[in-house]
Amino acid sequence: MKTKHHQLADVQLRRDKILEMIREDGTVTVKFLTDAFDVTDATIRTDLRVLQQQGMVQRYHGGATLMTAKQNTVAMLLERQIHLEQKDAIGRTAAQYVENGDTVIFDSGTTTTAIADHLTHIKRLHVITTAVNIALKLGGEPEMHILLTGGTFKSPTLSTSGEKAAGFFENVLAEKLFLATACISPRAGLSFPSETDIKLKLAMINSASKVYVVADSSKIDKVSMFALPCEWDKIDALITDDGITAAQIAAFKTLGVKVVIAQ
Repeated sequence: MKTKHHQLADVQLRRDKILEMIREDGTVTVKFLTDAFDVTDATIRTDLRVLQQQGMVQRYHGGATLMTAKQNTVAMLLERQIHLEQKDAIGRTAAQYVENGDTVIFDSGTTTTAIADHLTHIKRLHVITTAVNIALKLGGEPEMHILLTGGTFKSPTLSTSGEKAAGFFENVLAEKLFLATACISPRAGLSFPSETDIKLKLAMINSASKVYVVADSSKIDKVSMFALPCEWDKIDALITDDGITAAQIAAFKTLGVKVVIAQ
């Protein structure tokens, strides 16, 4: 039998996961949450009311949306900009793997955006991206050829997603993919708080000759709700910061994944 302390911990964990889902997709429905967590409508409505009181979300009839989504979209800012120093270092290191004339796929997110910030050495590049902000950032440069996928717009990540975005990659061949992830674990692989982009990320992986996962060390050995059904042999390298431990490096190397520590 669970103690009151454990029950409170379970409630907080569920609310944290709900917030992760809303941050990933921008909005979520009560029905989806009741199905995902196997709890009642009343329980989920209480969770959303508490998150609204904390200033995290804005409730609407049948669901909730991210409180800051509208402001961030207008300003073209990415939500949850944390670990910025580590992400900048990862972006600078990952950019060294991009060469003139490459065809490169950029996933959306703060870390992949950091890569785009460090491409000053590149004169010619073919870019395919789901990230609206990356397309705008690189699109004004001469000899940068940008293809922005279609699909449903997700305001928290300033990106396109869904079936149409995934279908865009059906006949795409790229040298490199820089892939973002919510969590990465040698045991559980790559995982995400929402399943909406799983098919899209698989499509990007299947379109690239080399796949680089870019993730700061806070995401390592963490597991989110939905796993990406991808074998480790599809991942060429993990580019991360110096917060990764020797044991974690060894675990990834055992799986055949090269670990690159950003400088």
